[in-house]
Amino acid sequence: MNWKIKAFMQNCIASFPETLSRKMYFQMQRYLGRSRKNINPWEHFFSNCFKMLQKMNQYGPGIKGKNFFEVGTGQVPLLPVALWLCGAEKIVTTDLKPYMRKELIKDMLFFCKNQKNEMEKAFGELLDKERFNLLLNYNEKNILELCKIEYIAPGDAATTNLPEKSIHYHVSHTVYEHIPINVLHDILEEGNRILTEDGLFINFIDYSDHFSHTDKNISRINFLRYSDREWEKYAGNQYMYANRARHDQFVELFKNVGHDFLEIEFHSEKEIEEMLKTNSITLDDKFKNKSIEILSITGSWFITKKFLI
Repeated sequence: MNWKIKAFMQNCIASFPETLSRKMYFQMQRYLGRSRKNINPWEHFFSNCFKMLQKMNQYGPGIKGKNFFEVGTGQVPLLPVALWLCGAEKIVTTDLKPYMRKELIKDMLFFCKNQKNEMEKAFGELLDKERFNLLLNYNEKNILELCKIEYIAPGDAATTNLPEKSIHYHVSHTVYEHIPINVLHDILEEGNRILTEDGLFINFIDYSDHFSHTDKNISRINFLRYSDREWEKYAGNQYMYANRARHDQFVELFKNVGHDFLEIEFHSEKEIEEMLKTNSITLDDKFKNKSIEILSITGSWFITKKFLI
């Protein structure tokens, strides 16, 4: 779908009252977007979850018996379910608004049942098979209770009211790009308070223009052509807001909240690098002073921990 048409539709839907707006947006995604019944995003999503689980085992105190806090649940509690399947004790997941959809949870469970062997192979020794068998026999209505998931929406990740040092992992996946940087600072400061001394922050941030995920005629940095004022007209709504912060700004963000870096794994795209070298794309003044190396990065894993005095 042409990104400008999609932007127009999103802005129109966002203008309706909140409850009706969310229902309308889900229906648009269900029949036109990545939540369609005739496509299968679950394999890709679970693959991303598994990569996060591997990083937890590599850098952290393990998964079994640990407590987790997720920023940004989205429409499906995919990461919380994956964490529970690997032995998590409790998962608190919060979202600004109640976006979760039982229809998509049902789709996810259907995928798990049909790809049982493949999931067992993918998760390997991390998978608690007893819990997995329980999941396959539950329905979408009981999923949160079964998986020990506390869903808070509407919620504020900057004010959790959780006890100090009660969480072992503070995580997010493709969420931080949708939150203003000053708010992220407050969220991470709160994370510092609730995280245990050996706890970890694990975040994957997608820097790309999300319209490019469905419109292949634009580049992954198409939105860097526009000023803040111009971009607000296209994507200033609750469904497509993006802070458009680049990799260097996120590095600075984690430094400012006193984090040590255990790993930064970033993904660059040669096609974007070539576009920038040949001036095939005209950037807004806001981004012209950034290096080609920084602008070519379309996503990063950040594994950090709070600095202990």
